[in-house]
Amino acid sequence: MVPESVSARDLDAESRRRLASLSKDNADRVARHLVYAGSMMDVDPELSYEHARAACRSAARIDIVREALGLSAYLTGRYSEALRELRTFRRMTDDYAHAAIEADSERGLGRPEKALAFISEIPLKRLDPESRIELALVTSGARADAGDSEGGLAVLEKINVENLEQMLRARIELIRADRYDELGRDEEAAELRSRWEPVFAQEGRVDVYDSDDEDAEVVGEPDGDAPAQADGEAPAPGPEAEEDAPEVPEEGLGGAGTEDGEDSGEDTGEGAARIGDDGGETTPLDGGETGDVTAGDVDGDADEAPGADRTGEAAPDGEPNETEDAADGEAE
Repeated sequence: MVPESVSARDLDAESRRRLASLSKDNADRVARHLVYAGSMMDVDPELSYEHARAACRSAARIDIVREALGLSAYLTGRYSEALRELRTFRRMTDDYAHAAIEADSERGLGRPEKALAFISEIPLKRLDPESRIELALVTSGARADAGDSEGGLAVLEKINVENLEQMLRARIELIRADRYDELGRDEEAAELRSRWEPVFAQEGRVDVYDSDDEDAEVVGEPDGDAPAQADGEAPAPGPEAEEDAPEVPEEGLGGAGTEDGEDSGEDTGEGAARIGDDGGETTPLDGGETGDVTAGDVDGDADEAPGADRTGEAAPDGEPNETEDAADGEAE
């Protein structure tokens, strides 16, 4: 049940516009589920998942609904579902914002080689600075999972951490400590942890939805079956991001192979299902700002990864049944 205090107008204006193909009543209902799911992600991930799932039952063809379900599935350890939903979101929007979570979900399923194969095909120029760092962290963990801790450490050492926001740097340093442990460099690992674990312990919550525009309207349409429209490329980073964008070398990310293989296996929780780490509980992406980051040269000639076709609507495999204006089940 969505609390009465949660309003559809609490959803940010752009997200509400994405719901315009739904009827007015359904758009409002889905919006309230999305707002509540977003607000619960750090408080009660399971409850967040239930409301994202309820939204998807009523609006499975809307990209932000599939995105919300993918993120909440990831936070609750449903890595196969997270992979499917975020892959669908990427195909619908041509947006690689959650590529690191896709790769980390492969790790959570105990498939580091598939994670590296996917990473190797990501068009790095499409990622903003922080997303490149997140991808590097996942790459480090996937290399370690595959038995190459030296390679995982090498990826981290290509990041200039001096000007990063403290929380992001803390995550990087603690992951570096994990690599040191794996390589038998115990004293260096202990030194890093003594310095950076207190910083990491102060981690704040992550805001998924913004409500900075309270005045935008949702235009309801009677046809709830209209597919969501692909939006083209992800927004380009702002001036500050472009100025200090990290350069992640191709040789530091991924491995041989291609992405978008069929999902198989259960959500076993094997491997490292933590963004950029290889143990412990699932952690969402940080919202900290990135600073001067250098990690070598980027080729990044490809504009799209193989398999990242833009269909404009959800792929049929594993798609929840959309029931326009239907009851939302137990989460309503």
